[in-house]
Amino acid sequence: MNFPNQISGTFNHPITKNVGWLDVYKDGSFYLRFTETDIIVTGNSFTIDVTNLFPDNGTYYILISDGLFSGITGDFNGISDSTVWTFSIGDAEFNEDFNEDFLI
Repeated sequence: MNFPNQISGTFNHPITKNVGWLDVYKDGSFYLRFTETDIIVTGNSFTIDVTNLFPDNGTYYILISDGLFSGITGDFNGISDSTVWTFSIGDAEFNEDFNEDFLI
């Protein structure tokens, strides 16, 4: 498998981590939940260690709760659309399709 060891995102301004969650769905069903305690924020980026958590062969999407992150312009509205941050993992391939900029 060539899936990265982390889920990460970058905003256009420094961010603060608040109470909330980032959920991962696999093949349309709930798979994993990460809360603020699992997330590391550095400047304008966040990372979550997902080493060995993603098996081969699946289609995934990520949802983020409103207000999990905040910045100079307020709270991040989250992601509630299952088509915004998607990726798939085949036997030996990782393909990501991320269609939204993180703006706060």
